[in-house]
Parts: sequence; structure tokens; C-alpha cells
Amino acid sequence: MLPMSTDQARITGTILVVDDDEAILQTIKTILSECGHTVLTARDGTKGLAAAEQTSPDLILMDVVMPEMDGYETTRRLRERPHLKNVPVIFLSGRSTGEDAGRSFAHGGLTFVRKPFSTQQLTDLVALTLQSLDESGETG
Repeated sequence: MLPMSTDQARITGTILVVDDDEAILQTIKTILSECGHTVLTARDGTKGLAAAEQTSPDLILMDVVMPEMDGYETTRRLRERPHLKNVPVIFLSGRSTGEDAGRSFAHGGLTFVRKPFSTQQLTDLVALTLQSLDESGETG
């Protein structure tokens, strides 16, 4: 990862984390909240869609493997909603298949991160994504 600049460290946003693992949700929420972000969580794709509809987050961290509706299907449905179609989605997965990275892009993901990830990797990726949105004028 690239080192974070002072400007990147100051940019905060609303981040929705969708994962069926409560420990992962709480870990990510703690890490990103300490960076000043507003962090919302959802335990499955259906709840993730509802949360996104209500809040229009700046960024979504989406688990790939979830019961009922996986992260790919959840993201496909997000992309059908005009006000959510451009929200960046970063896929997270503990699976080790190379196929997931390609599928992530094909399903509208910005990038793919394997679990476990480091705190620094997560915070840098979130900061760089929000910085990019800020520079393009897509965040408030």
C-alpha cells in the first residue's frame, strides 16, 4: 500500500460494512470508527441493501460469501438503483481462489481484499478510495 498523506487521513465518510461474521463486523467498525468514519453494519445482503437505501453510503465493504444472497448478487442489486449505482464496493473474502478477484470486477467491485487483512491495509484502502471520490467531487 502507498503511504497515506495528511490530506487522506482527514477525509472521512459513511461506510457500510456487509458481512455475516459478527466478529469481522465489529472489528472493521472499531478500526474505521477510530479513523473518524461513520460505520454502519449489516449481517446479510438483504439488510445491506436496506441500509444502503436508507443512508446512501460513500463506500461499501462487502463480504463475498453470505447465506441467502452473496455479495455479488447484493452488489448487482445495488447497481440497479440509480442513486447507489456509483457507490464504490470493495469485496472482502476469506476464500483463496483467484477467480474471486475477477468476479469482483465483473460484478461492479472496485477491488478485492482477502481476509485476513491488516488494519493498515484496510485504513489505507478506505482513505485512498474516499480521497479519490473527494477529488472527483462525488462525496459531500
